[in-house]
Amino acid sequence: MTFTRRATMGLATAVTSLTLLAGTAMAADPDYKSKIRIFYDTFNQNDPALLDQIIAEDWVHIPPNTPDEEPGREGFKKQVPGFAAVFKDGNLKIEDIIQEGNKVVVRSTYSGTQVGPFVGFEPKGRQFTIMTIDVHEFNDQGLVQTTWHLEDWMRGLFQMGAFDPK
Repeated sequence: MTFTRRATMGLATAVTSLTLLAGTAMAADPDYKSKIRIFYDTFNQNDPALLDQIIAEDWVHIPPNTPDEEPGREGFKKQVPGFAAVFKDGNLKIEDIIQEGNKVVVRSTYSGTQVGPFVGFEPKGRQFTIMTIDVHEFNDQGLVQTTWHLEDWMRGLFQMGAFDPK
């Protein structure tokens, strides 16, 4: 098969245009990986006001932290001081962040010492570490609109001595 000079030039131009368009589309994705750190800093700094910078007012949390968690950003902000009161020296550490389009997946660990009642279990002053996985979906305004959240609290409760007979 032979190509004419004109066909070859046309093909080269098309390939170059597609390459430039693909590069532009990839470069256009905002860096949500850096921005999502604000969400985790909220807990480490015990500063619910930081959530104003990262989650939408009508944010959806799936599942809620507690059965009585109020919806939206304002409802979630009320949860932050509770964690600080129950878990002395609480620390939320980001282990991995992966971004695909407008979704960011964060694998983290949360550790601390239980000093207050938690889900019906009295404190024994024990340290714990749990794993968490979050999938955050950003909206067009660059704020997290929805978060799907999983935590390994069963492991944490065992470490805290919740199931010990004493």
